[in-house]
Amino acid sequence: MFRPLLAFVLSRRPIVLLALLAFMGAGLFAFSKLNVEAYPNPAPVILEITAQASGMSAEEMERYYTRPMEIGLATTPNVENIRSTSFYGLSFVRVTFKYGTDYYFALSQVANNLQANVNLPNGVQPQIQASSLVGEILRYQV
Repeated sequence: MFRPLLAFVLSRRPIVLLALLAFMGAGLFAFSKLNVEAYPNPAPVILEITAQASGMSAEEMERYYTRPMEIGLATTPNVENIRSTSFYGLSFVRVTFKYGTDYYFALSQVANNLQANVNLPNGVQPQIQASSLVGEILRYQV
């Protein structure tokens, strides 16, 4: 089985050598285009939006702050899911994007949708911060 292959390779040395050089060149080109990060983040983009209004019950926070933010963010592109929690005086919305979504694209889309689609009472401005599952692991490790 190997004798015919070996005979073919030995009889056509220049062609085999050129093919080998072509494969090595293609490999080096592909390696140079490879994206390498020191600390890659395998988690999808997760943004947390919080709004504070002192003196309001959890039900009022949900009605006046949480639901309008959920509805305003529902049309954001590449959103995988939206989860929210309302506490006494605090509304917390977590938006998870599909894997591969650019962080800055997601941040700008959320900020634009909040500004254009959400009117919160009492002039409350929601705060946007990034969340990372790797950060959660590191938080518990420390």
